[in-house]
Amino acid sequence: MIGRLLAPYRGLDKRVLWVMLCNLLFLGARLAVLTFLSIYFVRNQGLPAAIVGVAFLVENIARALAAPIAGSISDRVGRLPLLVASALGAAILVPGFLVVRDPSALFVWSVAVGIAQAPFFPVSSALLVDLVPAERRQRAFALNYTGLSLGYTVAIIPAGFLAERDFVSLGLASGATYLLIPIIILTALRDAAGPGGASEGAGVLTRAVVAFRDRAFVGFALLALALPLSLGIISLAMPLYAADSGVTTGDIGLVLAVNGVLVVLLAVPVNAALERFGPFRSLPYSAVLIAGAYAIFAVAPNVTGLFAALILYSAGEVIFSAALPAAVAALAPAHARGSYQGAWAMVFALAIGSALFMAGLGRDLVGWSATWSGFVAVTLLTGVGLALFGGRLGRATATRAAAASKLTSTQQAQ
Repeated sequence: MIGRLLAPYRGLDKRVLWVMLCNLLFLGARLAVLTFLSIYFVRNQGLPAAIVGVAFLVENIARALAAPIAGSISDRVGRLPLLVASALGAAILVPGFLVVRDPSALFVWSVAVGIAQAPFFPVSSALLVDLVPAERRQRAFALNYTGLSLGYTVAIIPAGFLAERDFVSLGLASGATYLLIPIIILTALRDAAGPGGASEGAGVLTRAVVAFRDRAFVGFALLALALPLSLGIISLAMPLYAADSGVTTGDIGLVLAVNGVLVVLLAVPVNAALERFGPFRSLPYSAVLIAGAYAIFAVAPNVTGLFAALILYSAGEVIFSAALPAAVAALAPAHARGSYQGAWAMVFALAIGSALFMAGLGRDLVGWSATWSGFVAVTLLTGVGLALFGGRLGRATATRAAAASKLTSTQQAQ
């Protein structure tokens, strides 16, 4: 019995667990503060809510723009220096919200925090690719996503109590959590530095945009855009829709909690079963499940409907959360893994960031039912596109891998 439960985790480098723990701590420390910052800035410091909202958007944009650059730097100098620098920078800068008193300081702080945190997730994703063979990447990313889900769940409850006590305690606790990460990296992961020394003749900015010059990557990103968009729709737009429909905030929170539990329970087993088909063949199923969830939202704006929709959505989420970064890893040449993961982090952040704007615009112009129908149509088109072109992308990545292997063999022979 225990052997069956552990079977999906076999074949993974043990260092993957340490990477997962670092991501868990980083996300927990980040969201523990960000979840309550709007309360602090608006109610404690008296800043306008609209200004605070724009500052949060600026932080996301700064993080998105810096991610490809950070990824390309990690291809040259290795993963660990960037991860340590990002964690240390966050430990110093994030608690700095305590000294923000006016809008100008808020925007400076937002940009600085966005740049400091930008490297961590794309570079840690590249490190996972370095550590795991291609046939095990999907379950490795699933395990990592499980850690991210746990990080939010574990951090948010004590953060709420600390914020209720005083925000100084919350800031200091967040900074201390970030400081745990370099300790783990420099002890448990010190022999997992990544390739380093790649593309020495190219500049950082040139290497940062290499993924956007790859037609296969750009085509895939455009096809798959609706999948990360759905995360923003579920976490930001769905609660507004539910509240408009008369669902209480307590029930909304319960529904979202069920989503988190399902992701934690299903992510690794589901992706371990799917990875033999490859990430490109898995993604169309994810799109269909998410479209089905949107359809239920459109016709059943009640607690029962929300639960049914979130069950379908969770099934789709556990697939794309692992298959998307695995697909990006398959497209990336070995010397540009960081650059590709950084480019995808940029796409991912912009997709999530636009979700509430799109949903809110639809709500005000055509109503919720038509808005959900539009999301159904877009997501189904995503599924069809991925089904039609996924095989071609899979063959392209196989050709690239074979060419890279041949080149490596030739260089070794010489």
